[in-house]
Amino acid sequence: MKPIHAIQRLMSNLPMKRKFLIQTVLVAIGIVALAVVAARLQYLDLNSTRKAGLRAQTEIAIGVIERYAARVDAGEMDLPTAQAATLDTLKSMQATKGVDYFFVTDQVPHMLMHPTRPDLTGKPVANVLSPDGKAIFPAFVEAAQAGGGFVDYTWAKAGAKDPVRKTSFATLYKPWGWVIGTGVYLDDTQAQALKFTGIMTLAGGVLVLLNLGIGWLIGSTVLASVGRALAAVRGVSRGDLGVRTGEHGRDEVGQMLKATDEMVHMLERFSRQTRHMIDQHGGPDIGHRMPEDFPGVYGELAAGINTMMFEHLDAITDAIAVLQEYANGDLSHDARRLPGTRAVLHEAMDAAKASLQAINTEIRRLAAAAAVGDFTVRGDEAAYRADFRAMVGGLNAMMQTADRNLGQLSTLLGAIAAGDLTAHMDGDFHGVFARMRDDANATVAQLTS
Repeated sequence: MKPIHAIQRLMSNLPMKRKFLIQTVLVAIGIVALAVVAARLQYLDLNSTRKAGLRAQTEIAIGVIERYAARVDAGEMDLPTAQAATLDTLKSMQATKGVDYFFVTDQVPHMLMHPTRPDLTGKPVANVLSPDGKAIFPAFVEAAQAGGGFVDYTWAKAGAKDPVRKTSFATLYKPWGWVIGTGVYLDDTQAQALKFTGIMTLAGGVLVLLNLGIGWLIGSTVLASVGRALAAVRGVSRGDLGVRTGEHGRDEVGQMLKATDEMVHMLERFSRQTRHMIDQHGGPDIGHRMPEDFPGVYGELAAGINTMMFEHLDAITDAIAVLQEYANGDLSHDARRLPGTRAVLHEAMDAAKASLQAINTEIRRLAAAAAVGDFTVRGDEAAYRADFRAMVGGLNAMMQTADRNLGQLSTLLGAIAAGDLTAHMDGDFHGVFARMRDDANATVAQLTS
């Protein structure tokens, strides 16, 4: 996995509050780092400026020496006089109340002139150490012989006891063999750098506080809005469509809250219309349709619900119409063919039609037999179930009763025809068969009286 993808995955798993905190901390670290770097660069720039100034000052000193050397070359002054005048001139060239000055040694080195340490004049200074233990004058000679260079050490200011950091630049005037040096104390440079560092620290601190405050304000605003949107979405996921996100602004987060509210309103209306349709179909209006003016896929869902519902209703309505025809004795029509699992409806209608046709055929067969006086025919009770079996059983009982009673009447009439007037019809007869029995017995009685 690439590092950038790993970071993105890590950040995507962090809570937004922690992301804002990380961003704020990184910005604060950046501000502090910029303040430190700026202070360091300012310190280096001051040092660079000071060193450039030292180079320029030594060039001035070399110019003074060259002016006196030119007078020697012109014969206006002898060399010792010119050198003494040069040293006096350089000695007088002091600034900052004697803090900035020139000193001159030869290459041995012997001190030729030092404004603040006249006790060193004319003496060898190879073993003179700075307070930090550095043999500075041999270092000056070495730097000068190398074409000019800087030497860092500590030295007390004129009239002061405590040494401070100092850097000096030394250059060589070859015709006379002189090493000319001048330096600058770094305590004021450090003071300026510390002052600038303090200003940058203060400014950085203010910026950090502003960053923290603004980050907290923005973070709390965004987190609160996102929290409301998340609560609304979670409410919808639980089936609670009464949630609201409250007031929102015009920024992207506010637009998200507005879109969330619109989504919840739309879902609530969709749910309300669905419940209303269920109530209507369960009560007064089975033909009620759900509005289809919902946006996007929800409109498609509403249209799909209507299509599905009325496909079923149309199938049921058609089935009812066919059943009414069956109830009226018209078995000529079949139920509408339906696809898939809905085929169970027309299959049940086909089974009902087949049963009605079978029982109708059975009734016609028994009726036809009775019409020609054949009461020995019986229906197949085993082929039917429930009421149809009872119906065939009743028809069979009727055929059997008619066959038995008419048989006894026929036997009685046959006996009378044979001259046997003692025959009678006995048994438990009902209805017309009871009257036939009584009439037959009365006829026999009249014939024998």
